[in-house]
Amino acid sequence: MLDSAPPSCSGIILIVEDNVAFGELVAGTLQDEGYRCHTVTSGNAALAWLSSHPVSMLLLDYTLSDMTGTAFINAMQSRDITVPFVIVTGQDDSALAVQMIKQGASDFVVKDTTLLDRLPVVISRTLQEADTLQRLQQLERALHQSEQRLARAQRIARVGSWEWDLHTNRLSFSPELLSILSYTPATPPPVSLEWFYKQINPHDTSFVKKSLLSAVETGRNLSVTFRIRTNDGTEIVVASQAELVKDANGHPELLVGTLLDVTERTRAEQEIHQLANYDILTGLPNRNLLHDRLQQAIVQAARSQGSVGILFLDLDRFKGINDSLGHRAGDELLRTVAERLRVCVRESDTLARIGGDEFVIILSMVADEDGISSAATKVLGIISEPFVIEGQELYLTASIGIAVYPNDGIDVQTLLKHADLAMYQAKDMDRNNFQFFSSDLNVKVMERMVLESSLRKALDRNEFQLYYQPQIDVQTGAVVGFEALLRWLHPELGMISPDKFIPLAEETGLILSIGEWVIRSACKQIKAWQERGLPPARMAVNLSGRQFRSRLDDVVAAILLETGLDARWLELELTESILMRNAAENLQLLQALAAMGCSLSIDDFGTGYSSLSYLKHFPLGRLKIDRSFVRDITTNPDDMAIAKIIIDMAHNLKLQVTAEGVEDHDQFTLLKSYGCDEMQGFLFSKPVPADKAAQLLRDGISF
Repeated sequence: MLDSAPPSCSGIILIVEDNVAFGELVAGTLQDEGYRCHTVTSGNAALAWLSSHPVSMLLLDYTLSDMTGTAFINAMQSRDITVPFVIVTGQDDSALAVQMIKQGASDFVVKDTTLLDRLPVVISRTLQEADTLQRLQQLERALHQSEQRLARAQRIARVGSWEWDLHTNRLSFSPELLSILSYTPATPPPVSLEWFYKQINPHDTSFVKKSLLSAVETGRNLSVTFRIRTNDGTEIVVASQAELVKDANGHPELLVGTLLDVTERTRAEQEIHQLANYDILTGLPNRNLLHDRLQQAIVQAARSQGSVGILFLDLDRFKGINDSLGHRAGDELLRTVAERLRVCVRESDTLARIGGDEFVIILSMVADEDGISSAATKVLGIISEPFVIEGQELYLTASIGIAVYPNDGIDVQTLLKHADLAMYQAKDMDRNNFQFFSSDLNVKVMERMVLESSLRKALDRNEFQLYYQPQIDVQTGAVVGFEALLRWLHPELGMISPDKFIPLAEETGLILSIGEWVIRSACKQIKAWQERGLPPARMAVNLSGRQFRSRLDDVVAAILLETGLDARWLELELTESILMRNAAENLQLLQALAAMGCSLSIDDFGTGYSSLSYLKHFPLGRLKIDRSFVRDITTNPDDMAIAKIIIDMAHNLKLQVTAEGVEDHDQFTLLKSYGCDEMQGFLFSKPVPADKAAQLLRDGISF
């Protein structure tokens, strides 16, 4: 990507994916980034769409139900369809990747755990490269037209000509040549060899002199390009060709030549080179030139048995800054980052921007890992210093992944892939740090891929279960509600902790389908208990950030209609951070849910913004005190004070309060004395399956 905004396009991104759920997930991810998408599930459907709609690029699953990616590409080519495409596949097959690139693919990405994070960058880069290619083709067409005009001009002899008499040392210019140099016949210059040499750019003078003398001495034709100053003081680039004329005795007599202004052609060639190899926004080498430089560094290191360090740098939370301040400020920030990073590299090193907020540094001929660590620390330090962008002071951090040749790979693709993986590991470790690639990291990545693959199938295989933890009315001791808690019973790995699979579900977007299943299953369960005549109780369900942004009101309304549950028995829990992200839009969604009759509560209160003042703006009915305050409430005066303040202020705002994580009678007694309305925790019951929960609802709890 050559700027921080998604490239504009006349068409849309066509997603060809026979897994409907995965196709919708990919489309949703790209639409969140501002792209227009259309999804089809077969190769024939894609070909039909391409024949009648403008498409900017394809995201093509290699293994389709009706044809392979190779067959689809051949079908496109036979129809003269030229659209950039990226291959998406579950096969991490380097031979297949090479084959697809040879067949014209812009990129080859594997369906692993980082795919959805990487996909917007891949899409943006592909569109930008397509745009750059189009500009290159336009320039090349212009260059070709220029060359045709040059040939036409030469045919009709409208080029400047010159002649050097070797006997008299006299140099003469034709009127056309004088015109090229901005002179008129009425005011000709004092043409001589000495005068001519003085007009040439000093850096080219020696080269031109040697070329002229060599043509005379060897008899070979002259062909030379150089810079020369014109009468109006501007500098142009000219191309001159000449041949030696001999007298009747075979002695050199004249050097006769032509001269043409090739300034525009030279500029076009330079622009083509610049577009092909440099990032427009920052002026740094782009991915294309980075690959060349890294290959050169590898060859040099192999000869000298040295090492090469590859630092893959990604700016932390850059998207948030870009979205809040706008793309112009984002571009200025990227340019400033590039300037700072230039200070961190030696002349022998390479700094490149490969898209979005991603930069790569090649450290050539490094002695050991300590030197690489020192360079990475320096980079983190210079990035963490404050930036002033459009009058605002901004603070930024970075995550850096490091791969080292030859330990972590011996080719360009492997080294960049391993540095990229290490960068994601750095992000997972609270960001603003660097991590070296290791074989253990590869193992972790494989474990995540296996877990993700199983997670994608878990819903269809009915491997998820809901457990229920009761919520107790402090005054009566009755069970008044349950919190539905998700569990995953894997057929081979056993019970998998939510701490392991919920973040993965969030990252992959599977949380949308899983979350919908949780709401539906919880509603069905509470409705079933009601139909059995058990005492009424509400059911609380936790929401993720992704769920909250994805037509949640429509989903909930459909589930309530399907299950026949009265909305007042469903309570939706969300965290402070979710609530405050896009607060204005969230208010509309909360109002829609409240209008249905659903209860709304704030979960884990005190761990986020921790401000009760904003709660009055939202239609909330309850907040839950986080277990971290309850755990030490009987021994820590600060936790005592915080809990008391939260309960008092919540009641002033007409909110009910539930304390989480209550484990002993002392905590219960103290919280009851503070006026806490409800509690849940191991003192009453751990989370239990549906049959045990029904028993607790029927018989009550002794504590």
